[in-house]
Amino acid sequence: MVEEAIKKICLPQITFHELRHTSATLLINEGVHMKTISARLGHSKIGITMDLYGHALDSADEAAANKFDHLFQPKKTGKVIGPA
Repeated sequence: MVEEAIKKICLPQITFHELRHTSATLLINEGVHMKTISARLGHSKIGITMDLYGHALDSADEAAANKFDHLFQPKKTGKVIGPA
């Protein structure tokens, strides 16, 4: 029954482990603190989570750097500054 519903709405079939990994990766990319993710996954130490999901942290860090960089870009006002 569940498999039929999955096929009907065109979702890929994934294992529970893959769903767990996807959930953690999505939370990292949304900026959720690693301690929170670690607790949700049931890891006894945050280091386990960091070791397993370090690659996702790299891309999340790059996204954060891009957002921070955006804060220092000149605002586009449409006004001409200087002599015309």
